[in-house]
Amino acid sequence: MAGTEEEEHRRRHGRYFFIPAGVLIGLGVGIIVGYAAAGILIGLGLGFLASGIIRPAAAGVPEDSPAACCRHGSRWTSVLIGAFLVIVGAALVWAPVNFWNYIWPYGIGVLLILIGLSFIAKMAWRSR
Repeated sequence: MAGTEEEEHRRRHGRYFFIPAGVLIGLGVGIIVGYAAAGILIGLGLGFLASGIIRPAAAGVPEDSPAACCRHGSRWTSVLIGAFLVIVGAALVWAPVNFWNYIWPYGIGVLLILIGLSFIAKMAWRSR
């Protein structure tokens, strides 16, 4: 019985290994080209995109069923976070210096804090 439970767990959660893989690949590429922080953000974003795009195998549920697409949470959240991180990482490399010197630390920092707080609020709301 433990073998089938482990197999199902791998099918459902295996797509999330793209996130640390993306971070490590992004860090490696970023170090090589001289933009380690941007490489981490782009790799993390690509990991989130991959985990949102790759469909988990929903055991026992037909692929065209509405339950198959929503069984393990919304994939759009991962896709949106991934796209945002890729854009922020690319902006670190290609942004005009004068504009980003004033906006980047405060505007994007506050936005990231708000996104993090929304995740905490969502977890607190679900635990009720």
